[in-house]
Amino acid sequence: MVEKRRALNTDNQRVIIHVKDVNDEPPYFINRPLPMQAVVQLNAPPNTPVFTLQARDPDTDHNIHYFIVRDRTGGRFEVDERSGVVRTRGTDPFQLDMEYVLYVKAEDQNGRVDERRFQATPEERLSIVGGKRAPQFYMPSYEAEIPENQKKDSDIISVKAKSFADRDIRYTLKAQGQGAGTFNIGPTSGIVKLAKELDFEDLRQPHVYSLIVTATEDSGGFSTSVELTIRVTDVNDNAPKFELPDYQAHNVDEDIPIGTSVLRVRATDADSGANAEIEYLVSDDHFSVDAAGVISNDRQLDADNNNAYYEFVVTAMDKGEPPKTGTATVRIYTKNKNDEEPKFSQQVYTPNVDENAGPNTLVTTVVASDKDGDNVRFGFVGGGTSGGPGTSSAGQFAIEEVTGVIRLHGRATSLDRDKYELNVTATDDGSCCPGGEATLHTSTAVVVVFITDVNDNKPVFKECGTYYPKVEEGAPNGSPVIKVHATDEDKGVNGQVKYSIVQQPNQKGTKFTVDEETGEVSTNKVFDREGDDGKFVSVTVKATDQGEPSLEGVCSFTVEITDVNDNPPLFDRQKYVENVKQDASIGTNILRVSASDEDADNNGAIVYSLSAPYNPSDLDYFEIQPESGWIVLKKPLDNILFCFL
Repeated sequence: MVEKRRALNTDNQRVIIHVKDVNDEPPYFINRPLPMQAVVQLNAPPNTPVFTLQARDPDTDHNIHYFIVRDRTGGRFEVDERSGVVRTRGTDPFQLDMEYVLYVKAEDQNGRVDERRFQATPEERLSIVGGKRAPQFYMPSYEAEIPENQKKDSDIISVKAKSFADRDIRYTLKAQGQGAGTFNIGPTSGIVKLAKELDFEDLRQPHVYSLIVTATEDSGGFSTSVELTIRVTDVNDNAPKFELPDYQAHNVDEDIPIGTSVLRVRATDADSGANAEIEYLVSDDHFSVDAAGVISNDRQLDADNNNAYYEFVVTAMDKGEPPKTGTATVRIYTKNKNDEEPKFSQQVYTPNVDENAGPNTLVTTVVASDKDGDNVRFGFVGGGTSGGPGTSSAGQFAIEEVTGVIRLHGRATSLDRDKYELNVTATDDGSCCPGGEATLHTSTAVVVVFITDVNDNKPVFKECGTYYPKVEEGAPNGSPVIKVHATDEDKGVNGQVKYSIVQQPNQKGTKFTVDEETGEVSTNKVFDREGDDGKFVSVTVKATDQGEPSLEGVCSFTVEITDVNDNPPLFDRQKYVENVKQDASIGTNILRVSASDEDADNNGAIVYSLSAPYNPSDLDYFEIQPESGWIVLKKPLDNILFCFL
């Protein structure tokens, strides 16, 4: 079956969406510096420009107009609605140092709020002074914040003032209180620089510098001043330091409860704020440390490990970015108690002994040690009868109490089992510590003695005589044939069997393979019953045990190659020609055809049939016997030529 799928055709089209602006933003003034200030000449004629109002509107269809909202000048000024230029009115002279104040705004004539109002800026105060006025800084005050590690001669902040007389301005800097000489200013640039290095931790240096910047016009002009505040911030440039490089606690009982305070450490940090906040860490998970530096045990202590003391590192880490750390060494010395039981080197021992081993044969040696330093004695569970001085016995085995050596008894033994299990004990004597003998400890281990088998039995195919497998000719290579099985009465590796195919004499390659572990026999070729393979193929399988030396058993059987209808019938001639008398009687045997088929049984049985492809009516005269192949006349003949298939 062929699955048909429709091809999915896709196309991409670029879509451009234009977003139409809605007039929903009010205008705003962009004049700088603020507040708005200007000067007017005392004899300025009418229409003299003194200031230009400037506003912006984010909307695309804005229509900005400028207005005087409140006039405190008596009508001495007017503003051009479209350009924002503020001009003088009238011919009266202006008074020296007189301040003329206007309140102005800007409206978006296309941004209506309601029927009477338009979107507008807040009112701004415009101060105009007659004659002269002092320079104006662009900010009413200046602030800066720098880290304590700011580089010397680096730029801190730039200040700027506007001269109403269009004169050059020179800047000077003066410290209020402490900090003189710490900063300087460029006389013409207004750039404030750091003149000397800072140290936040130096008590002689303030953390906040209050400075006065003065802007003075050249040629004896006016001057004005502004406050400059520079704050110095702490930099995490100091690591925590411990009061001691090494802390020690002595004679700490190893059985103190978990969570007991052992000692306290303390570290300080010269920085400030978060840079000086300290948290403690320890490198040994037997212990923990709290925010106050108190070290407690998180696990049960053990004087029998680490040479009766614990040594680890305690770290003090501040909360700066990035954090800095300091370290100290901690040593905690513990007192030993008889609290450990002997430990065997392994919980299960598995020695091997030959089944024909003689008396006093060494079986194995068990080993146990006591962390407390006690002496250890060995025995069997339940004691048992004495096997001699300093020994105890169990069954056919004896153990030496001091060395842990296990042997067969000195008398004759009969090892008739596959294995023997012995439960061995190790008991301390409490000699490690004062009063240690009051509490003795015992531990156990298991000794499994395996009796070694002798390889004296060969593998046997008990069902070999029942193997009559069949394989169909044409079956693919690797097809299963039969699973053979051999048994070996030996034990262990002596009874482990692996299978192989025995090569037949004068045979190129093997026609079968066998899985060496499972005994599954499979074909190693594609068989042809009518070819060289024939109807039966003999196979010999060998079973080999894994003993030293190994023993073998064989099984030979015959595999029947069953027939498949893979050959067509073949006639003994390519063409049959026969002359028949015109007056031959109905039922006369005219001609016998013969065909053969190499297949077997029903696959080789032949049934004949007759056809007339050129003239179907010819079949009216003849018929063929399906079994014999005889062509028989069934209708009187005319003088004509017949052709059949």
